[in-house]
Amino acid sequence: MNKIRDGFTLIELVIIMVILGVLAAVAIPKLGGSIDSSEIAAEDAVIGNLRSSLEVYAMDKVVENSARSYPTDPFTALDNELGSSWTFASGNITHTRNDGSTRAWAYNSTAGTVQ
Repeated sequence: MNKIRDGFTLIELVIIMVILGVLAAVAIPKLGGSIDSSEIAAEDAVIGNLRSSLEVYAMDKVVENSARSYPTDPFTALDNELGSSWTFASGNITHTRNDGSTRAWAYNSTAGTVQ
């Protein structure tokens, strides 16, 4: 009498789990690196946008007052909100990343520079 085997044996399931574990161990570090690099690129884009907005703000002040000036808070030069992860205090623009680490840039309101 022939008995039809349906499903997988325990050994086959264990082998599949080991293979999936190895694949996950290889893929997760690569994914983490791409998330970090995309967050850095997004920060660079925001800072570039902020620098451009500060120059537009200064040119608007030239038209209004015939004198170039920059805001004491650089975020007032932006047309939109950045969210709570971006802050400005004591001359420093700070971004808190998703992993909890922070990155800071110095803002000089006299020269309108972000470094």
